Amino acid sequence: MRYRTKILLLFAVTAILTNAISVGLLYELSKRFVFDEHQEKVLSIAATVASMLDGNIHKNILSRDDEKSPEFKREMETLRAARDANRRQDTYIKYLFTIFRNPARPDVIQIGVDPEEDLGESAHPGDVYRSTDNAKLTFDRPTVDETFSVDQWGRWLAATAPVKDSNGKPVAAVRAQFSVDRVAAKLRPVILSGAGALALATVLSLLAAYVLSTSVSKPLLDLRYTVEEIGRGNFDIRMEESREMKYGVEFAAMARAVNAMADGLREREVVKSAFARYVSREVIETVVKSGAAPVLQGDRRRVTILFSDIRGFSTMAENMPPENVVQLLNEYFEKMVEVVFRNGGTLDKFIGDGLMVIFGAPQEDPRQEEHAINTAIEMQTELRLLCKRWEGEGRKPIRIGIGVNSGMAIVGNIGSSQRMEYTAVGDTVNLAARLESSTRDLGVDILVSEETHEAVRGIFKSRPMGEIAVKGRADLTTCYAIDL
Repeated sequence: MRYRTKILLLFAVTAILTNAISVGLLYELSKRFVFDEHQEKVLSIAATVASMLDGNIHKNILSRDDEKSPEFKREMETLRAARDANRRQDTYIKYLFTIFRNPARPDVIQIGVDPEEDLGESAHPGDVYRSTDNAKLTFDRPTVDETFSVDQWGRWLAATAPVKDSNGKPVAAVRAQFSVDRVAAKLRPVILSGAGALALATVLSLLAAYVLSTSVSKPLLDLRYTVEEIGRGNFDIRMEESREMKYGVEFAAMARAVNAMADGLREREVVKSAFARYVSREVIETVVKSGAAPVLQGDRRRVTILFSDIRGFSTMAENMPPENVVQLLNEYFEKMVEVVFRNGGTLDKFIGDGLMVIFGAPQEDPRQEEHAINTAIEMQTELRLLCKRWEGEGRKPIRIGIGVNSGMAIVGNIGSSQRMEYTAVGDTVNLAARLESSTRDLGVDILVSEETHEAVRGIFKSRPMGEIAVKGRADLTTCYAIDL
């Protein structure tokens, strides 16, 4: 996702959330205000009507048989008149009736007088009143619902006020009910105005985000293009630094920093390219990452050394034009170096028609012996493919011998302050070179020491070659041939 799009979304989401929260709070406050207002009204109506009724009459209204009495009709007319008087635009009472507790079962609430004309919605004295607030209904004082209640006729905001007899004893209660729809209708203007404000704020925030994202994304696009060009090796590219007035001081400072980075990378690349003519790629990377200049010192560590050499090369070269010799060596070394690097080896040096490779330095390699033998096998495989192509071109094939040994050696920068090289020295290195020379006498392509063989026992197919005497060592050396 583009940064510009992210800014647009961030502003839009922030504006929507902020305004949604504001509208939500406004709605809750308005809802509370409207609810409180209707609570006061319905409670006032219930209490007023309760004072208009005769408790002495109501305590005798218990069943349908009592509907025939003139007292019942008088109380019903009083309730009906009060109900109709409170069916106004600002205050609309849907139902107004009385209830009482069953004398035998106080937990059962029954209808007393219901003035409703609609037979489908009216009730008779003694009918059971079923409400979710039955357990909370009190007959000794006026009360109003804290939340909407539900009965057999619907969902309401209701209030209850006691009807008392001449002795002041509560014998019944007036139940006044506002329809939930009427209460909700009072909130519609608030909801509509809030939705309009939310929509307007969203549009304005998107416009502001568009302007801001454009001003921010332009220098960022320039930065991206510049960095991509630097990544491609174009260290001469520059960002415009005079941007304080147009984009701000921060972007001008960023441009200066990027330009300085390009200068530094160009200088490092020049040094690295020059340095690469003398040392291996691995050594260059190690020096660059260390951030320090190389010094004349070495570390003692375990390494695996590989030597390879072309057999009979001097005799073959005597019968070839120098140009052909150089071409053959270049083609040969190109393939061999690819194999070395592919297996994590460090190319130490070319020695005429041979090469020396270090495994386990400068980077540690816990599988250095395995990687060294893999390299030897792949070198022989690549050589066979190369010789097959040469034979097709009318050129003679060649053979190489490879010696591998593992052990402790001194590894580091060796030489003088004017000229040094990264290499390994010690008896481990000398034995690897002697093993390579012994491949001619033993008639094998790859010869490894017992030290190396023990580390990879069972991984490669090998043959014991016994103990051999090598030049420069008094003790015999146990060695193994690696089969291809």
